[in-house]
Amino acid sequence: MAMFPTVLRQPDRVMGATDESPYRFEEDLQAECPVQYEYRVEKNSAKVIVYPSGAPVKFLKLRFRADLSFVEAVCGDEWERCGSGGPIEWRSMMNHRRLPWFCYLRSGQQLGCYGVKTGADCFAFWQADTHGLTLFLNLMNGNSGTDLQSGLVACEVVERIAPEGETPYEAAAAFAGVMCEHPVLPKAPVYGVNNWYWAYGRITHDSVMVETDYLMEMVGDTKNRPYMIIDDGWQFNRTTSSPAYIGGPWYAGEHFGDMEKTAASIHEKGAKAGIWFRPLLTLGRIPDEARLWLNAGGQIMDPSHPYTLERVQTDAARISGWGYELIKHDFTSHDLFESSVLASTHGVNLMGGGRKFYDKTKTMATIIKNLYKAIQTGAGDTDIIGCNVIGHLSAGIHSMQRVGGDTSGRSYEHTVRNGVNAMMRLPQNGNFFMIDPDCAAFTEKVSPEANLDFLEMCAITGVTTLASVTPGILTPEQMKRIRQIYQIADQNEKHYGIVNFEKTSLPEIFEGNGERREFDWTAVYDGSRSQLSWMQ
Repeated sequence: MAMFPTVLRQPDRVMGATDESPYRFEEDLQAECPVQYEYRVEKNSAKVIVYPSGAPVKFLKLRFRADLSFVEAVCGDEWERCGSGGPIEWRSMMNHRRLPWFCYLRSGQQLGCYGVKTGADCFAFWQADTHGLTLFLNLMNGNSGTDLQSGLVACEVVERIAPEGETPYEAAAAFAGVMCEHPVLPKAPVYGVNNWYWAYGRITHDSVMVETDYLMEMVGDTKNRPYMIIDDGWQFNRTTSSPAYIGGPWYAGEHFGDMEKTAASIHEKGAKAGIWFRPLLTLGRIPDEARLWLNAGGQIMDPSHPYTLERVQTDAARISGWGYELIKHDFTSHDLFESSVLASTHGVNLMGGGRKFYDKTKTMATIIKNLYKAIQTGAGDTDIIGCNVIGHLSAGIHSMQRVGGDTSGRSYEHTVRNGVNAMMRLPQNGNFFMIDPDCAAFTEKVSPEANLDFLEMCAITGVTTLASVTPGILTPEQMKRIRQIYQIADQNEKHYGIVNFEKTSLPEIFEGNGERREFDWTAVYDGSRSQLSWMQ
């Protein structure tokens, strides 16, 4: 067996930076780190505690020297959705590669797993090289350091060395359970439809009623009711002119009327009601100090300001009160960082344009967690899918997480690159939250059989099983198969794992309870598309 090192010991070197330190602090061979910290080793973890340091704190870098020359491949996570910073994949060792939150080191069939627990109060990434491991903590507040007022447990470091005989997939799933001790999970299986990938916002109350009728025809006789999820397009101020506006305030548009009646109508047809909203973008007057920046004719609210937290909590409570049992909140990472890619090329400056936050005493990670908590508090027991959010920070708060980039009703290549690659996060399913790899999109532009395969993969692995289905598009045979798939999702008994997890970025072989299912994601294009656009 490989001799993986431990990081539950004092680091060999610690470097830090404050607002008064030079940016290239890593080359400063100063005798003392300017950031006051404690690396408190406990029985099964180590807490990194950061204290007020005479100037706002920015970074802390912990180095653990060790011989890792035996490692054959490395895999890590992404800050946000797969595809936002690149696919999740196994690669050779690369000194400067950032591995957000955790990393798997593979030697043969054995994994050494290193990470920080979910719910950290910093952004953390690992780096692995032949001479050791580095843990980098970003403690910034926007483009500046954080003016800490007291000691902060920035993160809790954990590790797990897989025992002999455990497969890499089993090891990854077990380590996810170590990183998140108290996951929040949906109260029932989550399957049904979301209307984005066939309608793309062109929806009305009447079109949703037609969709709901079609959904009930698709599911047949099931124990748990399916979801009819209304995506972007229902809100009052939505415009598609340039620049497009898809924000709040969160009241119904004229083409929908009373959203409470819409939810009630969905319930009467036998389905659960779900809905989408973008919490931070709004129109109208807000306090100047609660405005983060202007966007698309609206304004992004600053989640470090009490006004914003009260506002998003009230919005979530209103929507839940209308009768929606699932809320999908979206765009918060984009609205905070002006990009779905959370980090710049150097991986430490998480904000652009000199962004300043109202509360300078909290790290960005803490600010973001407080935003998620405010939304969930407002929603109460309503299940929430976080979309365009930071999964490692939403775990333990929300019950579901969109783990991949957008699939597509226009090009199946998006579904393969984003939705199938998102299944590399399957070890997190049930351990962090229920994962949502996005929708199988049934339109005239994509293969229905390929989408049925994608949907079946979702059902047998126990993740969300959601489709966007153009009403009336399915043949009798396709209708029969989708009904069978939804019944698997409703029973929620088959939780297949990934075979050859350590050799792929597009899982094709799944196994559980002695059964195996194989898919061919290359069949549609006999390979992969070289030219790709969102519209075609």
